[in-house]
Amino acid sequence: MDLQAFILCGKGAALAPFTQTRGDSGLSKALLPVANRRMIEYVLDWCEQANFSEVVVVADSDESSQIQDALNTYIEIRKRQHALLAQHGPSVTGVAPLQPVPIKFLVARNETTGAILQKELLPRIKGDFVLLPCDFVTEIPPQIFIDQFRNKDPDNLAMAVRYRNTFDSFDKKHLAVSYTVYSENEDSVKQPVLLDAYSQEDVDRSKYLQARSHLLWRYPNTSISKKLLDASVYFCSFELAELLQPVDPSAARSETESENDDDAIVSPPQNHLVQPIRFRAKNKLLKDPINCNKPLSKVFRDLARRSWQHSTPRETIGLFILPSLGLFIRSNILSAYMEANRCMLRVRSSLFATHGPSGMGNAVGGDSIVGANSTILEKTSIKLSVLGKNCRIGKRCRIVGSILLDNVEIEDECVLENVIVGSFSKVGKKCKLTNSYIEGSYVVGAKTVVKGETLAHIYLDESDQSSASSESSGDDDSSDEYADDYYDEEFEDDGLFER
Repeated sequence: MDLQAFILCGKGAALAPFTQTRGDSGLSKALLPVANRRMIEYVLDWCEQANFSEVVVVADSDESSQIQDALNTYIEIRKRQHALLAQHGPSVTGVAPLQPVPIKFLVARNETTGAILQKELLPRIKGDFVLLPCDFVTEIPPQIFIDQFRNKDPDNLAMAVRYRNTFDSFDKKHLAVSYTVYSENEDSVKQPVLLDAYSQEDVDRSKYLQARSHLLWRYPNTSISKKLLDASVYFCSFELAELLQPVDPSAARSETESENDDDAIVSPPQNHLVQPIRFRAKNKLLKDPINCNKPLSKVFRDLARRSWQHSTPRETIGLFILPSLGLFIRSNILSAYMEANRCMLRVRSSLFATHGPSGMGNAVGGDSIVGANSTILEKTSIKLSVLGKNCRIGKRCRIVGSILLDNVEIEDECVLENVIVGSFSKVGKKCKLTNSYIEGSYVVGAKTVVKGETLAHIYLDESDQSSASSESSGDDDSSDEYADDYYDEEFEDDGLFER
């Protein structure tokens, strides 16, 4: 199955102050390191296993060139690896090695991911495709996803992926918890179907979760779960491109006039991207008006509602719940980002021991990674931590479960537990930092004791102040991705069902 893959690189507002949403001291979200590798490289490795026909990295103009420059080395190394396999692979395995999947870059000009899909990605889509975030790490092979999608029900337009939170260290206050409404279909050969989704804030504001009678009548085996997290992975059929294709009013009017004129010669519509529907042999695909000027999660939520809101049957959105036995984690909040680093450290330590630079009496655990050109002085202990390149750690320090980005300086007798330190930051002598975050280029004074705080620069720019006020009021699309005026919107009752 030839699939195009589109990797959508978001701003990473929930990862502030380490992303570019907090001034020039941050990185692009896709380039934040996980175990000293850029997080998008894990997604590209996963795509390489899937052997997609094409991989397109989508980011806005501010970050696209930065991501492309950072990935040039990754692409070059991958080409060399495939060249070596081409020289020696056939003689060993008897099978010619696969060619590297082409990686392309696309500058997004729209703000929301739904608008990017409709206005910028649809013209590039040639067949079935998959939409991916730039921030997930998994040990579940892509063939599991592809096989599930290949065996989907005939009336499924797409397959949305959900996963369970298996980590107690996640900060529940910042986790984007949602209520997932789906049909389990336990006593049926049909696969689970996504029906609706509500944010925690939306339910709290309304004081209840409303399930329409249309939904319950059509799907009596409906379940509601609060433990399923959105993986932001969507495997989509080619027919979805036709459904989301913007409708040209003049073209629709001319087609109507042609239908009324018996002698008129009906010509095929111009720029028609989609071939005749494969799985809708009896019923033509009904094009309902769908507002795509919103995040992808809301677009697919609206597509899921579409399947039960109308009297005429509509296509469904399949649901694939990842098995809990396999690791899947998105680095979309800071606590999840730290846990992703720890997971990769455990995987690395189980494969081979990692030794830090030689020194007098220092102790770098096998579950830690130390970047190039870093210096660690004597009697310092580092466990389950990641140190970037060009870091300097003083004497008699203890660093546990922490992430130090590049060019960080830690002076003597400091204790860091579960801390993220941004690039070019400095921590003074005899500091004790616990469960805290330090923005890049920040200087922590000597003998500072901090627990559960974020140490960041104060920006006096008006635009930053307005964005900070909106963040404090909870007006952030990443944390409220399902909140809308659902309860206020008009619902057309077709009269089939009694309320």
